[in-house]
Amino acid sequence: MMKKTGFRSFVLTILVVLSIVLSYFIWKGQPDYEAINVKEIEKTTIDKTMTTSQVFKPYKLAVNSNDNNYQSLDADLLNELMAQGKAFSFSEVVLANKKSSEDYEKLIHKNGTIEIIFPNDIPFSIFAQIFQVEGDGLESAFFNRIVFDINNTDTGLHSVYFTNDDQENIYQSSLQNKDIDKIEKIVKKNEGKLTQNDKLISNKRNLFLSTEKTKLDRKKYIIDSLEINLFTSALFQDSGTVKSEGNTYTDGSSVIEMDTDNKVLEYVNPSQERTNPEDLSSVKRAGLIQDSFNFVNDHAGWTGDGAYYFTGYAGESATTNFSLFIDNLQVYNENGMADISVTEGLEAVYKYMRPFFRLDTDVPGEKKEVTLQSSYSVYSALAQNPNVKAEEIEDIVPGYHMTRSESSGMNRLVTLEPTWLYKYHDKWFIFQADAAKAGE
Repeated sequence: MMKKTGFRSFVLTILVVLSIVLSYFIWKGQPDYEAINVKEIEKTTIDKTMTTSQVFKPYKLAVNSNDNNYQSLDADLLNELMAQGKAFSFSEVVLANKKSSEDYEKLIHKNGTIEIIFPNDIPFSIFAQIFQVEGDGLESAFFNRIVFDINNTDTGLHSVYFTNDDQENIYQSSLQNKDIDKIEKIVKKNEGKLTQNDKLISNKRNLFLSTEKTKLDRKKYIIDSLEINLFTSALFQDSGTVKSEGNTYTDGSSVIEMDTDNKVLEYVNPSQERTNPEDLSSVKRAGLIQDSFNFVNDHAGWTGDGAYYFTGYAGESATTNFSLFIDNLQVYNENGMADISVTEGLEAVYKYMRPFFRLDTDVPGEKKEVTLQSSYSVYSALAQNPNVKAEEIEDIVPGYHMTRSESSGMNRLVTLEPTWLYKYHDKWFIFQADAAKAGE
C-alpha cells in the first residue's frame, strides 16, 4: 500500500513539473506585441468640421406686420433666433390639407407672422438633429420656410408652419405663448436691422422687393492654397499607390483633376456612377444629403473664413451643394470657386467638386463701398430677358461675385464684388445687367 502511494506521488510530481515547463515555453513563445510595428490609420484633416446647425442655416428673416413686409439678412439676428429655437418644444408636426397656390401664399405671408427662410429645401430628418420636432412621415418631408403665427390666441398655443414652396406642402405644429414671446422680443430688439419692402410682385411665389438702393462693401481676400496630398490622402483608399501626370492624380480606379487657374478640383470614382438618380425616393434623397454632409465632415473639408451653407439638392444627378457665405451673403462664382458639391453614387461618392484653397485673411485697406441698384430694378430687368420667365423668379437678394486677380503678382488675391443673386427653378444665379441668363 505504501509503495502504491509513493508511486502516485512520484507521477503527480512529474506532471506538475511538466506543466510548469510547458507553461514556461508557451509563455516564452508569445509574440512581443510591443515590438510589432502597427501602423495606425489616422483621418486626414484638411481644415475644419462643422455641425448641422452651422451648415443647414437660414439666410433671411421676414416679418409681416401692419400689412407691410420687412426683411433682414443679418447673421447675428438669425443666429440668435435659431439658438433660441433649439430650446423650444414643438407639438407633433402633421401634414395639413393641401391648399391652392393663392391660399398657400396668403398663409405663409399672413399678417402677424414671422418667417425664417432657408436657401433651399432641407429634410426634416436633418432639422430634427437641431430642433425638437417629430411626427409621422417626416423622414420623407422637406421644407424651406418656418412661419410663426404671433397673432393673439385664446388657447395659449400659436401655430407654426413648416412649408415647402416647391410642392406647396404645409406641415403644422404649435408653440406655447412663452416661446413665441421670446421670438417677438428678439425681433423687436433688432427692429433697426429690418428693411421695409415697398413693392409686391404677385408671381407664383410672391416677391417682396424694394425701390431703395443697397450698399455693400467690396472685399478682397488673400487665399491660401491647400496641398494636393491632403486630398489624395482623404479621397484615395491607398494614397501610396497614387500616380500623377500633370494635374491628374489617380490610384488606378479613381481620378482627381485639378483646375489650377481657378484652384478647383474634381474627384471622380467611375465605378460609383448611378443610373436614373431622379427616381430615388424622398427618403433616399434626404439620406444622400446627410451622407454628403458627413462625407465633407469626415475629412474636415470646410475651409477658410466665412461658412458653407446647404443651398440645394439636384435630383437629376443626386448632387448636394454647399455654397460659401460671407456675412450671411452667398458668394457666387461661375467656375466653382465658391461651392462644394457632392454627388452620391451607388455605395460611395461618385463625384466631388470643390476649391482647393481657403480664404485666409481679408485686406481691410481694399474695402470700398459699392451702391447696387434696387431689387425692384433687378426684377424689372430680368422681366425683359427672354431667357427668364419672370413669374417663376423665386427670390432676389444681394450677394457677392468672386473673381480672381489675373495679375501674376496678385494671384493670391480674390475679390468679392457686391452683386444681386436670384433664385430661379430652385437654383441660384448671378444677375448681370446686360444678360441675366439662367443656367449659364
